[in-house]
Amino acid sequence: MASSLGVSSTDFAPTDHLRHRPQPGGRMRDSLFWEAIVPEEGLGFQAYLYLSGSEKAGFNVAVWDEGEKPLVIDLVQGSVPLTMDFDAFSLEGLRVAQTGLGGATRVEYQSERVKLAFTFDGRHPPFSYRQNPDGLPIWFALNRYEQTGWIAGELEFDGRRIALNRIGHRDHSWGTRDWRVPQHWKWFAAYTPDGRRMLNGWLWVARGEWGFAGYVVKDGELRPIARIRQHATYDDDMSQRRLEASLVDTSGGVTELTLERFGVLKLPSDGVMIMEAACTATIDGLAGAGQFETQWSSAYLDHLIAAKA
Repeated sequence: MASSLGVSSTDFAPTDHLRHRPQPGGRMRDSLFWEAIVPEEGLGFQAYLYLSGSEKAGFNVAVWDEGEKPLVIDLVQGSVPLTMDFDAFSLEGLRVAQTGLGGATRVEYQSERVKLAFTFDGRHPPFSYRQNPDGLPIWFALNRYEQTGWIAGELEFDGRRIALNRIGHRDHSWGTRDWRVPQHWKWFAAYTPDGRRMLNGWLWVARGEWGFAGYVVKDGELRPIARIRQHATYDDDMSQRRLEASLVDTSGGVTELTLERFGVLKLPSDGVMIMEAACTATIDGLAGAGQFETQWSSAYLDHLIAAKA
C-alpha cells in the first residue's frame, strides 16, 4: 500500500485511477505507464497503454539494452468497449487491474516474444504536477499523477527470465495531448534500491517559456520541485548520453542527480521523436537507476543531426 508520506493533492477524485470519459461532444484520452530499470542485467523495461474517449486503444511493451534495436518491441492497436475500465482491462494479451487511487495495480501480458506479470505498489501518494509552482500545461493533460513504487514480478523473453523485484515508477495522464506544442522536454525518474531517494522530474520549453515539475523523496519526506538546473550531453544522433541535474525543491533543498545511459529506445510518433534512455544513477552520492526521456520535434531533430554531421 502507499505510505502516508507527504500530502496527497486535493486535485484527485477517488476514481481517478479509472477511465476518464469525455463530456458530450468532447474528447478524452487516458495513458498509463510503468517502468523498471535493471542495471545488473543491462536492461530497460516499460509498458505504455493509452485509451481514447471512444473505443480506440493501444499499448507498447519494450525491453532494450545497449544495442541499436530493442530486444522486444510489441506495438499493439485495437479497440475496447466503452464500458471497459481499468479495474478489469484487457486488450490483445494485456490485462490491467487497478485497485484504487494510489493502490496496487496488477499488469499481465503475453505474446509470442515476451511474457510479463507484475504488481506495482506505490511508495508515496500519487503526485500531481499541479502541485508544482509552474503547474501542468493544458497542452499536456488535464491532470496527471506520478508515483514511484515497488514492482514485484517477472519478465520473460528470448529464453531469459528477469526478476522485477525492485523500485520502479508509474504515471497516469488524462486529457488530450498536443505533442507538437513543446519544442523540447526532458522527463526522468530515478531511485536508489532501498528507496531512500526517489524522484521524478520534468522540464519543458513551449511557446518560448520553460517550466518545471516533479518531486523528490528524501529519507521519507516528499517535496515538490520548484526548478531544475540541468546539463545534458548527446551522441551524434542527438540521443541522450548523460544528464547532470540539480533539483531545487519548494523548501529550498537541492538534490543532485547524475544519469548515465547504458541503453536507448527510439519511439517516433505524430511528428515527434521520443527517446527513452535506461541509466545508472547517482542521487546525492548514492548509487541507483533511472529512466531519462527526451522529446523532440522530428523536423528540428533532423536539422540538429544534419547540422552536426
